Amino acid sequence: MKVCIVGGGHIGTTLTCYIKKTHPQYQVCLYTRRPQNFLDEIKCNDIESNESYIVRPDVISDNPSFSAKDADIVFIALPHFAVEKAFSDIAPFVSSNAMIGVIPGGGGCEFFFKKYFSDKQTLFGFQRVPFTAKLHEYGKETNLKSWKPFSVVGTLQNGRIDKVCEMIESCGLKTRQATNYLEIALTPTNPILHTSRTFELFGSYKRDHKFKEKSKFYVGWSDKASKTMLSMDMELHCLLDAISGLDTSAIRPLSEHYESPTVEAMTAKINTIATFQSVYAPMKQIEDYYVADTSSRMFTEDFPWGLAVIRSYFDYFDIPAPTMDIVLSWFANYMGLEWYKDGHFIGSDLKKTGVIQNYGISTVKELLSVYNQ
Repeated sequence: MKVCIVGGGHIGTTLTCYIKKTHPQYQVCLYTRRPQNFLDEIKCNDIESNESYIVRPDVISDNPSFSAKDADIVFIALPHFAVEKAFSDIAPFVSSNAMIGVIPGGGGCEFFFKKYFSDKQTLFGFQRVPFTAKLHEYGKETNLKSWKPFSVVGTLQNGRIDKVCEMIESCGLKTRQATNYLEIALTPTNPILHTSRTFELFGSYKRDHKFKEKSKFYVGWSDKASKTMLSMDMELHCLLDAISGLDTSAIRPLSEHYESPTVEAMTAKINTIATFQSVYAPMKQIEDYYVADTSSRMFTEDFPWGLAVIRSYFDYFDIPAPTMDIVLSWFANYMGLEWYKDGHFIGSDLKKTGVIQNYGISTVKELLSVYNQ
């Protein structure tokens, strides 16, 4: 089998190492825009098993005709704003019945998949990343920190879910099947988790505010962030209740996912998750002070390609999302963008985001038909 991983970041590099180590007979190729920064051999430190190993991927290239040629399965581990370009790059080269996966699978990629791939090719997505990982040194060494017990996986073509999960498990990743791709697209992971904390950290300040020190992102998480997160999650589940004809039971409330039914319990939980402890807030140093780093994925990914995408579903069902509107309005003002016009989520700058109105979806019937394939 030929496996292509797209993206040389934390997840992409670590997944490349893991699959090559556990399945040395597979051809494992990494498609990255910076191959010159990679060694031929990459070290992976599996923290849980206290094991380190070195692998040599078969291909590390920025040329998709090498790294994606005849790939049977592709794992795309990129920010969502980069997924469409990845689709365009690899589409001419992958196998005629290739399975193309996005980790995690939100950001609206289901709306432009058919623009690049045939009916024989399959889109799948993960609800969440299968493990946490952190690069020790880009292109050279990575740390695999913790595995999820399983990954919930959904396909755009519902009848192919068995085959897709079988293929993924043949790469060593444990899966659980979602009923449809909507259960992937609307999973409240980073789009709600990250935006709640970013709003807490920067919501009371102007963009050029000078901070005396660089904060941790999760350590110091307060009840304010928990209230925002749980409120937005509740709004999402009001939306899910209004969607008829599609099973969305695989989208668990965040209070269940984190086993924290109250605001106070959630605050305590987030502050004590071991893999969260070393994560810093999106801030950059200038001389002897810090400012918000608006080039980080907390800003460029989680708002325009995360929360804004989730919020865009609400208008089809005429359901309010007041907390999401507060958070998104703050972000738009903070970044100098027009996302709201006369109080409605219809601003001109939404054209630069992943909101589903950008893909010509006009009615509820058209929207739901995307997930009934």
